[in-house]
Amino acid sequence: MEQNQNSTRDFSLEYDSSSGKYDFIVNLFQMGRDRIHRTKALRFAGLKKGDTVLDLCCGSGLSFAAIQSIIGPTGKIIAVDANGKMLALAKTLAEKNKWSNMQFIQSDIEKLAFNEKIDFAFFALCWYDKTQNSAWLRKVSHLLDPETGILCFFDYKLPSNWLRYLVTPFIWVLVNWLGEAYGLEDLKWKPKEEIGSLLKDVNYTEYYFGVLFALSGKPKLS
Repeated sequence: MEQNQNSTRDFSLEYDSSSGKYDFIVNLFQMGRDRIHRTKALRFAGLKKGDTVLDLCCGSGLSFAAIQSIIGPTGKIIAVDANGKMLALAKTLAEKNKWSNMQFIQSDIEKLAFNEKIDFAFFALCWYDKTQNSAWLRKVSHLLDPETGILCFFDYKLPSNWLRYLVTPFIWVLVNWLGEAYGLEDLKWKPKEEIGSLLKDVNYTEYYFGVLFALSGKPKLS
């Protein structure tokens, strides 16, 4: 998504007003299948039992159940979000489900620093701006295991077929109701080209009428 004029925006603050309704709206739009869609994306990208996962922009924790169902108790989730309200919801969710294999970090992605090597980095519904997100990708790439590390992206787009005309009004309602950090025009993008050009060994798929996509690959480290 192109928003270069907004590359200095703090996108995390834009979820303050929607934090309490975020999960409901996301699931409503996907007809209650959000967890299924995330699980599909994670399996497509090759997430496996015992992996250490960096859940970027984890929000309220919508990806946790899907990740946990694959990595099991021997794996680990490091959940990162810059928005304190969303991260608090994520912590509550983890406590409710008694997931003990989790670590929470409130931080901008550019400022992340830890020594543990990551097997799998997951960006779900958070590709806002090509310039800023490209910087995030470069930062996270250096936190991945250099031999086996995988990046996975799960996000929205407008369908490239005739269904675009049917789903556009629903997506407009979604992004406006949620107070998303991007607008309808930003969803007229080509993620395979925009994100895929930054990775190697790229795999790409679309589902849910072409509104959702999953993309995975390995970082291009200089």
